[in-house]
Amino acid sequence: MREHLSTARATGTPGTAFRYENGNVEALAEVLRAITGTSTSNLLSDLPWSRLGMDEDAYYTLDSQGVEAACGGFSATLRDIARLGEMIRCGGAVGDRQIIPSAIASTIATGVPDGYPKRVRFPAAPATTPATLSYHDLWWVLNDPYQSFMAGGIHGQRLFVSPSLELVIAHYASQVMSPAVPPAPLVQAFIRIGEHLNAAA
Repeated sequence: MREHLSTARATGTPGTAFRYENGNVEALAEVLRAITGTSTSNLLSDLPWSRLGMDEDAYYTLDSQGVEAACGGFSATLRDIARLGEMIRCGGAVGDRQIIPSAIASTIATGVPDGYPKRVRFPAAPATTPATLSYHDLWWVLNDPYQSFMAGGIHGQRLFVSPSLELVIAHYASQVMSPAVPPAPLVQAFIRIGEHLNAAA
């Protein structure tokens, strides 16, 4: 993986167009490994995972040199992923224990900073597709009234966090990767669930 990264070259001027690239995530992971002198899995274990009361260990897919794939291949139980999302929703805390600095969690929840694009359109999306996402800090920001944001896996996994709706949804699925099959409106469904629960409270 690192050998492949060394061949990467810029394809445009930074800040002019959005293009999601797994290589950016892998480069960040490599920087963190170099700075801390430890593996991605040890970092995750030491910082949030071991402090959240998780039920199970999590796992990374490794490349041929035994290095974790940071951009995909992470496995954990649905309940533990939801615990991670709830910690972030609560400002990085679990009860009276601060797991990650509150400034990190609140930066995600407050939406996209000035100067960042407020809307993202995937290159393959038709011009008629509404593009309501932004992307920063490795999260998809929904730009909705509820400060919602989401992490997404390539095959349909989602961690939806909505601070104002007091809602976290962990969702595992098998996503049909075909342009002939329209994607299910899951994000809209998540928001409707949160609105319904808040109205009933």
